[in-house]
Amino acid sequence: MTEHLGHGWAWAFYLAGAVLTLGWKLVRYLRHEKKNGVPAREAFAEWVLEDSVENTVSWTTTVGFVWVFGVVYIERIGFLDFINVVPVHNSIAFFFGGLMELVAPQVAKQLCSWVMAHLPGGGSGP
Repeated sequence: MTEHLGHGWAWAFYLAGAVLTLGWKLVRYLRHEKKNGVPAREAFAEWVLEDSVENTVSWTTTVGFVWVFGVVYIERIGFLDFINVVPVHNSIAFFFGGLMELVAPQVAKQLCSWVMAHLPGGGSGP
């Protein structure tokens, strides 16, 4: 359909999938918090702006993970040979964007746990 327009459209669909999935996760969180009596404005602020190192690390590693997978898939850069057999197509890009947004937080947590476990002292602090 739009393959002749290059990878720009694949990026647009990939990001649309990721952003729509992120929006779906936000709505689910707001509805959950509403059931617990937390106003939507307060729940939104907590979800996005929680003042903690863990939240900052989670957001930055999640964005990074989603971005890196997009580069590996769309730009064909990388180390995952099996992904090269999947054609760069807008519908597949949309699917991967949403999928990466779903799995990225858990992968980020596991990565951070692994890094902390390998720090001197087992990540237990000074």
